[in-house]
Amino acid sequence: MKQTLFFMFPMLLVSILPLSNSFARDYTQMGLPEGALTRLGKGYINDIAYAPNGTQLAVATSIGVWLYDTSTDTELNLLSEGPDYVQTIAFSPDGSILATGGYLPSPPIRLWDADTGKLLGTLKGSEDVVTLAFSPDGTMLASSGEWPDYPIRLWDVATRQPRDTRFDNTGSPYAISFSPDGKTLVSGGRDNTVRLWDVQTGELKNRLKGHRDDVNAVIFSEDGEMFASGSDDGTVRLWNVRTGETVATLKGNTKFPEEIRDLAFSPNGTTLASATTDEIWLWDIDTKQIIRILEGHTWHVSALAFSPDGETLASAGWDWTLRLWDAGTGKLRKTFGEHTSAVNTIAFSPDGKTLASASWGLIRLWSTRGVPLRLWYARTGEPLENFIYHIDYVRTVVFSPDGKHLASGGYDSRLRLWEANTGNHIFTLRGGGSAVAFSPDGKLIASEYGGDNIVSTIGLWDVRTGELRQVLKRHYAPLTCIAFSPDGKTLVSASRDSEIVLWDMPTGQRRLSITTQHTESVYSVAFSPDGNTLASGSFDQTLRLWDPHTGKRKAMLQYPDYVTTVVFSPDSNILAVAWGEWANSQVQLLDMKTFQSHATLAGHTEDITDLTFSPDGSILASASYDGTILLWKIPNDEVPQDVNGDGSVNIEDLRFIAVRLGHIGKGNAADINDDGVVNILDLVAVTGAME
Repeated sequence: MKQTLFFMFPMLLVSILPLSNSFARDYTQMGLPEGALTRLGKGYINDIAYAPNGTQLAVATSIGVWLYDTSTDTELNLLSEGPDYVQTIAFSPDGSILATGGYLPSPPIRLWDADTGKLLGTLKGSEDVVTLAFSPDGTMLASSGEWPDYPIRLWDVATRQPRDTRFDNTGSPYAISFSPDGKTLVSGGRDNTVRLWDVQTGELKNRLKGHRDDVNAVIFSEDGEMFASGSDDGTVRLWNVRTGETVATLKGNTKFPEEIRDLAFSPNGTTLASATTDEIWLWDIDTKQIIRILEGHTWHVSALAFSPDGETLASAGWDWTLRLWDAGTGKLRKTFGEHTSAVNTIAFSPDGKTLASASWGLIRLWSTRGVPLRLWYARTGEPLENFIYHIDYVRTVVFSPDGKHLASGGYDSRLRLWEANTGNHIFTLRGGGSAVAFSPDGKLIASEYGGDNIVSTIGLWDVRTGELRQVLKRHYAPLTCIAFSPDGKTLVSASRDSEIVLWDMPTGQRRLSITTQHTESVYSVAFSPDGNTLASGSFDQTLRLWDPHTGKRKAMLQYPDYVTTVVFSPDSNILAVAWGEWANSQVQLLDMKTFQSHATLAGHTEDITDLTFSPDGSILASASYDGTILLWKIPNDEVPQDVNGDGSVNIEDLRFIAVRLGHIGKGNAADINDDGVVNILDLVAVTGAME
């Protein structure tokens, strides 16, 4: 059999390579950190920009910059160097360079080859950056960091060094823009004023008053005779550059002014687009009247960009959608819904085929290959096509042991039960929050109880009828997490006052209270599947392991930052521990026999909010405030050839390796023989193991 398979290998390799090209273009595989299998979600959007030739649309997100092909609306690339939170982007006038800016500890400003996606270099010495602008001749890049300590700076693009020009750091500029002749820089910021600067000397040419709140956007007209500014005071002002006088004040709603987040002139200069709370207003520059209002976003519209031909207007909002509009008719042409908000919680279905996640007021079901399956409101159960802001902030989701039900809890003090397959709403109860758990037999749901004016108590609910069976009293601070022991005889709960309580389920009485160990809020608790260990992670930067029968501490591990979530592998051999904040967030796989680190998984750009193992233990899913879920391959010494973790060795494993041929570095899941490089030997190993 092995000889036959090896003889067939060249034919198999030829057949999978064309598939590999298609697979490699799957956006779920783009820019993955080392050890990750796939990514669900694209991160939330901070900025957008069209390439000058109109062939690409760049989208700055919490995990990097996505490049879209404007002719097909498909993903071309993800520009990211490790964890890379990008706040602002700008194309050079000739379109050859894309500049990206963001927050420390990553280099705040990077320069990329816009065609190849290759990193050209970084601008050293820059601080946190919220806005970027190229000079019209492309020789200079201006940056600003919003705060007084991060002033406007000019950079020489060729040398990548800061220029000697010094600008006064007052005003805390949110926005900057070059005049078409490159001689003037306009800025708007926190002090409600607009400033005009001499680019060569840094001298303040004019300070313009009129806005009554923060100025979020400034932009010059194409002829350079006028510029526009948008403010939180709900107005757009048009200014005469030469005199500094207000030409016009544009108000869309004078009775209830809505803050202006961004502005964009059409390429021919006849139309100005302004972004408001959830609408886009198109203004006729000659008449100073609204031409059209574009409706569709459901929360703040935060970024706008006209295509170079003026036919399309791109917009992004805090509803985490990217939308393309026909600029002439105002008709919505396309909505991209993969840019999620912060992911608060995740859970695998018992069969391992589905992953549930929650972001704000939405619950989403995914396949483990990254395909969105279903999306619905957390309040009404109404299905949605696109992401939308909702008042019900979902903090946790959990599957019932039989996989038929999904429970969700949020900050609206409601516990909701859903049909997992259909998303149909079953009932809503008084409870919820971040502490929700099914009993092992699936008959009860435990959650923080919010009824009868009793706070910091636990409610036990009958899953079949929704009846409140029992109330466990009580913690002295709001609950943070809750979990049943594998045998269902014990319930553990933790709260913001650092107390951990073990409850006897037959009687509903406190069995043990651990109050003198953790010194700050306990974020996460988890029983090992064998029932012999209880793990807790805390804001006090420690992981503590306990004997759940006696309450005696087994071990304590100190971390550099706070521990956000812990979870055991199904065989109890590994404890996954998430710790840290922003780009320093990572997951440690702890060997429970030695308490030594088995591996470290890094790739999120913001805090990790939840972890969950697949039922077979081959995949670990991590959720983050960066708006993404990463699926990580957990090494399996018994069947190393099952690299994609689907439970069998087949052509999908060959495909997984083929798209990674040439990758180097230890710890790569596709490097089966662990020689530091993914090569033909790894393909041979999989072929030999195929049945």
